[in-house]
Amino acid sequence: MKKAVGLAVLLASLTVGSRFGRFARSADVKLDAQGSDKAIKITRSAECRWTDKPPVLDGELSDPCWKNAQPIVHFASYWDKTQRTGTTAYLVWDKDALYYAGVMTDAELKAFGDHRNDSLWNGDVFELFFKPHPEKLAYFEFQANPKGTVFEVAFPGRDTIKGDFPKQPVLGSKAVVKLNGTLDQPGDRDTSWIVEGRIPWTAFAKAGGRPESGTVWRFAICRYDYGPDGTEPILMSSAPLGEAKFHLHEDYGTLKFVGPR
Repeated sequence: MKKAVGLAVLLASLTVGSRFGRFARSADVKLDAQGSDKAIKITRSAECRWTDKPPVLDGELSDPCWKNAQPIVHFASYWDKTQRTGTTAYLVWDKDALYYAGVMTDAELKAFGDHRNDSLWNGDVFELFFKPHPEKLAYFEFQANPKGTVFEVAFPGRDTIKGDFPKQPVLGSKAVVKLNGTLDQPGDRDTSWIVEGRIPWTAFAKAGGRPESGTVWRFAICRYDYGPDGTEPILMSSAPLGEAKFHLHEDYGTLKFVGPR
């Protein structure tokens, strides 16, 4: 494994609701001495930096672009003020595509779904949300699970598509994963998984396609982390979500596209 990350802190038990409303019951609230949530570190802004050479999708993260990328390391279940460690994400871009990577500690590797746009969130999953225009309703969701299965949907607006996800248009994203452990083997001790993916700018055609240097989008990177059988998954996000709803794009952080120097 090329990059080391800390062990995940599994602190809260969450209840999962509908696809668009994932509500959590109150858990271990982490506040500072003044009763403020300032102790919770979250990603309110980040950069997506230009790369002159696209990464080779092999799950190794040895490409120069990842060394030059801004690490996104602050994740939380912000809705119940619980910090989450053990996730590092990266975003870079070029004229053809947006590239992403995630390094995640995970003691119990689980996956659900073998086909594009299956309900991947019923197992471990890495999710990305992008909302290019604040004044337009359209936003985009991309996922990858430990099998390398992808989910990709262009939403015209929130709650506009409910179910029938496999029937949605192909957007052309792909992902490669590397597992440090054994998948779907309950009771063993796994370590982590890495995902490396590509999203072509054609996937964002409904929002204008490729951004210009200096453009700012809203974004969130999220995870479902499943533990032993019989336990609820842990949800977390880079964004300061006021509720356990990954589609709550009003609360997303900002992502600035930094062009070539």
